[in-house]
Amino acid sequence: MNVWTTLDHLLAISSAAERRGRSDDLVAEIADGLAASGEYVTKVDVLPTQQVVDFNWAAHQAGRQLGIRVHVDVEHNKTMAAEGQAQVRVAPLRPPE
Repeated sequence: MNVWTTLDHLLAISSAAERRGRSDDLVAEIADGLAASGEYVTKVDVLPTQQVVDFNWAAHQAGRQLGIRVHVDVEHNKTMAAEGQAQVRVAPLRPPE
């Protein structure tokens, strides 16, 4: 039995659980913002790219919790780009008229 493989496996499991907890918290935060004010606006670090992907997933999960579809709009300007961030707005998707 390789002890390091076992430790690596345990670290991977705990890391996955930690990420899942953060994702659940973010989903709840976005859902609360949507329910309270009709939209959720924040800044997101654009690197690593996985953070943007995770935020997008969390936004859509929040919409599912509320029983709505959402639109995620990412906006960045020169100032935010220099800081490595983008402004993200999550709003309910309006049905076509």
